[in-house]
Amino acid sequence: RGKPQPPFELVAPALDTLAHLIFSTDEEVLTDACWALSYLSDGPNEHIQAVIQAGVCFRLMELLAHPSPAVQTPALRTVGNIVTGDDLQTQVVINCGALRQLAELLGNQRKGIRKEACWTISNITAGSQDQIQTVLDANVVP
Repeated sequence: RGKPQPPFELVAPALDTLAHLIFSTDEEVLTDACWALSYLSDGPNEHIQAVIQAGVCFRLMELLAHPSPAVQTPALRTVGNIVTGDDLQTQVVINCGALRQLAELLGNQRKGIRKEACWTISNITAGSQDQIQTVLDANVVP
């Protein structure tokens, strides 16, 4: 989280531990683990790929529906960071059920979550023609 960020190769070993921590039932652990994933996924495609390969994407989609905004927010930021990657990386998120979750978040009472969901959807629609069509077919945007 510091500026400048530490070298990725020094923090990447934490991905395996974070992949376990996001299954915790403790809200504070979930929040901190999701924020850590968001920082690790905020960078070049190689960093995004390392986060994907840690096997966290499906669980992140589940956490988008968590009752606490403290967990939803960093989970959503991580998903948003992943879809800034290449089309294959974005497709992983789509395949994990992101569109249904993002559609739900567009109706969230918190403006920040709605804004982050819009940013994520906009990055998905910056992908391939098929990805744009998938967003349209899912009726994510009215």
